[in-house]
Amino acid sequence: MNYNLKEGTHKARLYDYLNNGNRVTTKDAILDLGIADLQGTIRDLKEAGVPIETEDIKVPTRYHKNDGSIKFAYVREYRLSV
Repeated sequence: MNYNLKEGTHKARLYDYLNNGNRVTTKDAILDLGIADLQGTIRDLKEAGVPIETEDIKVPTRYHKNDGSIKFAYVREYRLSV
């Protein structure tokens, strides 16, 4: 599908990345794509009509609770809707 994304922009790079079957988190966007404002780019793609799904993934952190168990955080992961 053609969403009229200008070549070389953050939106185009992110769309190509997702269109290749990849999922993306903020960390991935910064390290792999050079996109610091992932949420803003996702918003722009959604406004252009790109079907994007969001999932909150539970990930362990380096921190521990008082009882010694690992603390967890939730990270947003984005992918194209199938």
